[in-house]
Amino acid sequence: MQSINFLKGRRLWVVRDVRIWGLAEDAELYYLGLESVEGNTRVMFGRSSVGDSAQDIRFEELTDHIGNQLPSTIAAPRVLIRPRSQYQAYLAGEESGSGFRIARDPAAPGPISVDLFIYETGIIAKAS
Repeated sequence: MQSINFLKGRRLWVVRDVRIWGLAEDAELYYLGLESVEGNTRVMFGRSSVGDSAQDIRFEELTDHIGNQLPSTIAAPRVLIRPRSQYQAYLAGEESGSGFRIARDPAAPGPISVDLFIYETGIIAKAS
């Protein structure tokens, strides 16, 4: 059974020249307020982001270097980023089974290009 699990996992994709335009959010503010309309008062709670937002990338939107579309979900994915210029890009949070968030260096004059190495760690749930 270990051989089957090994063969099912540890897939790798190389995605070249991905444009990264997103920036990490500068701040996230929570607010509390009162609203009164026609004699009815209610408490309102909310959240607002200040600044630009990171870019959401879904695996199913990507095509690897030989033209294969990535699957819609990847078991326990990891994403490595190789910048194509002096400006860096980084993950904004953890990878999920369906994608990840990425942001570029705010010092970059505009969008940057990166290569992505996406691999499946091979962690497969055991059947009980």
